[in-house]
Amino acid sequence: MRETPRLAAARPLAWNWGALLLLALFLAAGLAIFDDFGFNGDEATQRSLAIATLAYLQGSPDSLPADSDKFYGMAFDLPLLFAERAFGLEDGRGVWLLRHLGVHLFFLTGGLFIYLLARRLFGNRLLAVFAMLLFLLHPLPYGHSFYNSKDIPFMATFAVALFLMHRAFSRGTLPSFVLLGVAVGALANIRIMGLMLFAAVPALRAMDFAFAGDWRARKRVLLATGAFALAGALTAYAMLPFLWSAPAQGFAEWWATSSNHPTVPRELFQGKVYRSVDLPREYIPVWFSITTPPFALLLGLVGAAAILTRGAAAPAAMRNTRLRFGVALVGCAALPIAGDALFNFNTLDKWRQMYFLWAPFSLLAAFGAHWLALELRSRRLRVAALGAAGAGLAATLAAMALLHPNQQVFFNFFVDRATPEYLRTQYVMEYWTHPMRQAVEWVIAENPSGPIAADASSHSASHSLAGQLGILPKASRERVTASPGDPDAVAFLHWPAPDPTRTLHRIKVYGNTLLTVGRKADLRAAHETTLSKAPILRSAFDVWLTDGALVYVKEPCGVEEITTTGFTLWVV
Repeated sequence: MRETPRLAAARPLAWNWGALLLLALFLAAGLAIFDDFGFNGDEATQRSLAIATLAYLQGSPDSLPADSDKFYGMAFDLPLLFAERAFGLEDGRGVWLLRHLGVHLFFLTGGLFIYLLARRLFGNRLLAVFAMLLFLLHPLPYGHSFYNSKDIPFMATFAVALFLMHRAFSRGTLPSFVLLGVAVGALANIRIMGLMLFAAVPALRAMDFAFAGDWRARKRVLLATGAFALAGALTAYAMLPFLWSAPAQGFAEWWATSSNHPTVPRELFQGKVYRSVDLPREYIPVWFSITTPPFALLLGLVGAAAILTRGAAAPAAMRNTRLRFGVALVGCAALPIAGDALFNFNTLDKWRQMYFLWAPFSLLAAFGAHWLALELRSRRLRVAALGAAGAGLAATLAAMALLHPNQQVFFNFFVDRATPEYLRTQYVMEYWTHPMRQAVEWVIAENPSGPIAADASSHSASHSLAGQLGILPKASRERVTASPGDPDAVAFLHWPAPDPTRTLHRIKVYGNTLLTVGRKADLRAAHETTLSKAPILRSAFDVWLTDGALVYVKEPCGVEEITTTGFTLWVV
């Protein structure tokens, strides 16, 4: 890996109109499909928190929630609320579609900053475009970029912060470090994991302090670092109202709650059901490995290995160079995984809470491509390697198109995708209720006239059904009513029924059922036939989070009463 003497030596950034054209195509695609995605139950929670925060800012001291929800920062959701009110949106459909579009636009902004950062790192437009495409074409974050207003904004803000971090270290000026501090404060507001950059920046500045030639230079280092820390702390404090009255106590509660969330659902992982606080240490590495396009995974590992090997061989190159920034990227990608394994944080829902890892990892993959282009001696090998990378991008794009609108259920070939219904017995496939919209639309299409009664007798079903109806056009949503007392009501099922002949419709990915539609009376009869004298059972919200787990739930549904059996349940 060839090294420039100084990080700041990157060539001036002229716009790459090819990159802008690609972003425009991504935007056009997003505008074409953003109304295809369903409702995520957390969206309503985030919006309610934004409303409560705004009320608090307007003088209602008791509006903030008293439970752990108060620790969710509103740096992204509050501007969405302002936009919603600026457009005068009151109808549920308009509100949710605006939120979906806003999240996706911010996701694309993250891709833009990955491009700008890669241009600064490599001075090569093609490599910068490749890094941007890697960032944007990961199926899981892409699918979530339409309805996940927590993890996707954090991921995009992380990309912005990395760019500003490189810019600040390149310039070394006080304003650049103040701007970086503001970005890191906003990052920590969205998720407390953003505090890792509060530690990373002073650590790198300590190296600059040691390498400085005289006291005047060291003084500038100290001043800029102090300005960064102050700007970051003030930004985080200003954006988190629960800190205002008691900063020290509020921070301690924030850290304790965020690092060990009180909600403890069940997770299906490698065929076993675990409490989320008892997951194996390999949980995040395995999920990252089986849901990331293999070519990108390989390039990222090659890039990380090249960076660490070069750094170990030439410690003097760890001054303010591209190599040192590469080492920082390795730390940003690896240390959160190591910390989760070491401290057993309450991590759940695949690796969505660590989607931000994809920002540094996509840049590491660009380092890997850069290393291959420089180090492979044979021109044919270089062309073959880079051609394989391009083919990997094309294959990923094709897979995302085929999975639409369920890109979030992508698995790579490291796991068995061919055996029907195998994946859903091994891993959680869908933990939110976004696919329920597809089920509702299928029922409406199959019943073009007259009212439709939909069963919503469990908490999970009623919570999701209201959202899925709210995002539909008015004419469609007015035809569906929640009617748990109607024995012939349509039942929206998170699991397939034991008797497939009583199933009206299934939504499948890789031959694995995500969601089933049936009639309540048929499902009740199927259940009684299968279990004879067993009571009619009802799913609970915590159980729903296990998705494909083979679970049996006693009634009432206590979390500790879950045991595995040979059949699956549904919402009835």
